[in-house]
Amino acid sequence: MTVWAISDLHLSLARPDGRERYGDRWRDHVPRIEAEWRAVVGRDDLVLLPGDLSMARNHRELQPDLRWLDQLPGRKVLAPGNHDGWWNSLAKIRPMLRPSLKAVDGTAELVDGLVIAGARSTAVPRVDDPDAPEDEKAVAKALASLEAALTAAALLRSRPDQPLILLWHFPPFDAFGRPGPWIERFARHGVTHCLYGHLHMESQWSAAVQGLRGRVRYQCVAADAVGFRPIRVAGA
Repeated sequence: MTVWAISDLHLSLARPDGRERYGDRWRDHVPRIEAEWRAVVGRDDLVLLPGDLSMARNHRELQPDLRWLDQLPGRKVLAPGNHDGWWNSLAKIRPMLRPSLKAVDGTAELVDGLVIAGARSTAVPRVDDPDAPEDEKAVAKALASLEAALTAAALLRSRPDQPLILLWHFPPFDAFGRPGPWIERFARHGVTHCLYGHLHMESQWSAAVQGLRGRVRYQCVAADAVGFRPIRVAGA
């Protein structure tokens, strides 16, 4: 099994959104993602999607996006992003998920020996960041969701060196590489990989924290940052 990741698909099959207004690279991005996905992902592979899956406004509009995702190769694990306005609670989302889809939100799943955790993240609370949360409540909520996810992950791990992959939509460091308040918890709970997205400008990609920091490997997997092709996280 190979583990892949890609975020920020920004699907809108029920209500076409015309994302090329954000840059020509977004023109016809859905068929491009499908072609790139099919080129690399095998039937038994795992694809992790840390947020901003769909621009749907409700569960009805979401259905074509879920069908599209389900028919692609591999098994998929989803976590929420800031644009997933349809994502209300796991109890309401899970009954809609097709056989190839799982969701994590303050929870964790065990998939072929890998522990996949997901939480509702927020931006690093810095006054010089336009994405920064407006108040401390957003940070506290993100930390609570993270703690719940990592506690659930700990119950699934059978050994300390077992891979623990965290889906965390917002960058865990700010634009200057300064760590958010969650970094210490990643280390304490033994997170091995942190996958994030949200960034859509070349200047942001070049400044984003990537690679090993301490014992955690960070990867920005926003669709446009990886050329709309799932990027390998682990496996052959």
